[in-house]
Amino acid sequence: MKVNKDSFKSLLKILFSLSLGLLIIWAMYRNTDMGELWSIIKSANIGVIASSLIFGLIGNYIRGLRWELFVNSLGYHPPRVSLVYATLGNYAVNFVLPRAGDIWRCGVVSRYDKIPFAKTLETFLVDKMVDIVAGLGIIFISILLYIDFFASYLRDNSELTEGLTNFFTSAWMYAGLAVLLVAVLLMCTVFRKTAFMEKVRKFFNTLKNDLTRISRMEEKKRIIIYTILVWFCFYLYFYICFFAFDFTKELGPLAGLIVFAMTNIGISVPVQGGIGPWHFVVISSLLILGVAEKEALAFAGAVFIIQSVWQILYGLFGVLAMPYVKRELFR
Repeated sequence: MKVNKDSFKSLLKILFSLSLGLLIIWAMYRNTDMGELWSIIKSANIGVIASSLIFGLIGNYIRGLRWELFVNSLGYHPPRVSLVYATLGNYAVNFVLPRAGDIWRCGVVSRYDKIPFAKTLETFLVDKMVDIVAGLGIIFISILLYIDFFASYLRDNSELTEGLTNFFTSAWMYAGLAVLLVAVLLMCTVFRKTAFMEKVRKFFNTLKNDLTRISRMEEKKRIIIYTILVWFCFYLYFYICFFAFDFTKELGPLAGLIVFAMTNIGISVPVQGGIGPWHFVVISSLLILGVAEKEALAFAGAVFIIQSVWQILYGLFGVLAMPYVKRELFR
């Protein structure tokens, strides 16, 4: 049987990223008494965790509404529900292949709502940049409010500091930057008149014009409001889970904000659904906040599984519902 080379590469990427996440989880849980861990989880108020789930759904619904503003700014007006379903489905697809959901989201809207893929991708990237800035803002605020925590985190996780130092001082990194710089210079000089470079210039000119149109949109206040609501919902989505366990319910909203900020770092690692890195930052953060190791392991395991199942369920709904949106009413 002939195997498509691209499909094989995609399969390898899936297996590699998933294996990396599972390896991190194995390293953290390998010496844990699973019976004791299960007894801690059983003592939790699962109803409280379940009540937090609605905020995850609301946050992603509002994220879909915000994306609609960017799409509308370019003159396209697909059904609102189509953009919301695509946003929800994004997260289910991400559990199959890291970041594939982002491309799927743009592609499925392009296919069903007859919008050029380049336009959906541009608006998605702008929408993503808004979230990146907001996420960095939350981390910055957390550092200002609780700088001792981050100092302790870096001290207690010295391998992270060493890894970053080695990366930025690596000869390979500088060699890679040099190769990239030479490639860019060649493209802009020797190969500037090739058909490929003409397409690149055309793409960036179009992108520049579209970004200018987006920057002039009148709904900037709504974007700010939607962004605040999105991240407030996600914060509640995580922080409410603190009240499900006796050992975290007294930590307070600031501690919740700090651990929540750290989860944003964890999910930025290209692994399905943040499996592994998310656990690592949550567990290590709770340990610094004074939670016992087994209790931190139980919290991370229970919350991640419940919230992941929830994301997959509403994400699958979004994927399956996309073809049935009544688009003829909007044409």
